[in-house]
Amino acid sequence: MDSNSRLEYLYKEYVRLNETAEEYIKSAFEDFKLMGVIGATIALWKPIVDIIVLANPKIESSGLIFLGFLSLLLVVTIIGFWNLIKQCFIIFLADNLQGYEEEIRKELNERGESKVFNLNLEKETKLIGSYRITFAAFLIVFALATSIVPFLILINIKVYYAVIYILLSLTIFTIYCQVLKKSTKKYLAKTR
Repeated sequence: MDSNSRLEYLYKEYVRLNETAEEYIKSAFEDFKLMGVIGATIALWKPIVDIIVLANPKIESSGLIFLGFLSLLLVVTIIGFWNLIKQCFIIFLADNLQGYEEEIRKELNERGESKVFNLNLEKETKLIGSYRITFAAFLIVFALATSIVPFLILINIKVYYAVIYILLSLTIFTIYCQVLKKSTKKYLAKTR
């Protein structure tokens, strides 16, 4: 394969990988919109149950509130882990993009300080640092909203339900953070 053909092939594949990464990024941000809807549902769940119980007094409200919060926690968990899978693909694609950039630079005889086809690692390090802080803050606020608000509502209804919910919620968020840490460790280490 001659140099021009190789360069054309590398560039086409680079563009394809870049577009795929962008689609995953857009999709990951769409998932956060779903989590916002769930957050609003958590805040409104108790009043919704109160209306249901008024319409049908035979329904026991404490169990319905507990099951509703558990259901919302399950949906949040599924969305969160699905989003984590997308983030792993994004990291994988970014890692591959860097390989293609290196090959394109070789074909263009761009070496050393050249910024041609180069995910600027200095800027990337700043972005990753900012991402870590922002994402950690988001996770803390989101964990508090999805754990503490239902816990406070449930503790006024049945302490037993509140304890089960908070333990399950903390377990899920701990597992999520461990998986996030392990899945991004290799890539984040490269940017230090």
